[in-house]
Amino acid sequence: MKFSPLFMRIERKLGAVALKLLSKTIRYKIVNKPDDDFKCVFMCWHRDVLLMFLHRLGSDACAIISASQDGELIAGPVEELGVKTVRGSTTRQGSQAYRAILKMAKERQLAITPDGPKGPAKVIQPGVIHIAYMARIPVIPVALHVDREWVFNSWDKFRLPKPFCRLTAIYAEPFYIENKTELDTAIDKLSVVAENLEKQLPTTLFGI
Repeated sequence: MKFSPLFMRIERKLGAVALKLLSKTIRYKIVNKPDDDFKCVFMCWHRDVLLMFLHRLGSDACAIISASQDGELIAGPVEELGVKTVRGSTTRQGSQAYRAILKMAKERQLAITPDGPKGPAKVIQPGVIHIAYMARIPVIPVALHVDREWVFNSWDKFRLPKPFCRLTAIYAEPFYIENKTELDTAIDKLSVVAENLEKQLPTTLFGI
């Protein structure tokens, strides 16, 4: 479905207000978050992208978001709230986004969903590995959980937290790719890190 420019402008403004109000009702538990001046690329699953934004509103990180209209539904409101974004993916405007995000890596922390924009869900695509290697920064997986949420019937089972929920974000230790020979095994190793990190999350869910 293609939305009109007027709809997108309204969605951008109203979405930003809704996200800001929602963020104020949430109770946060943040574990092992690095300092804001530590250059790295944060990695979370596509289904968790809204949870990532909510607990990092006000940060100086730069997020890569799909250039599709669906991506615009997320990018518009978060940009309105001051989040810097780069638009593109491995399938749309990928090369432009790749160059832009390498440039941003010198100035800001980065945030990427390695299984986006179309999946498969929770399968790391090589883009995040190559960005980390070329930018000479580590990858830091982030596992996220809310105890009350709506789950969309989308390919990624997109998560929308309910007001007054509890949100937990656990940051892994930095994962470095020191040389080119490590690229071949980096995805498998990083997948294990992400899987083990999720095991540390709470498991009780209410109101799905």
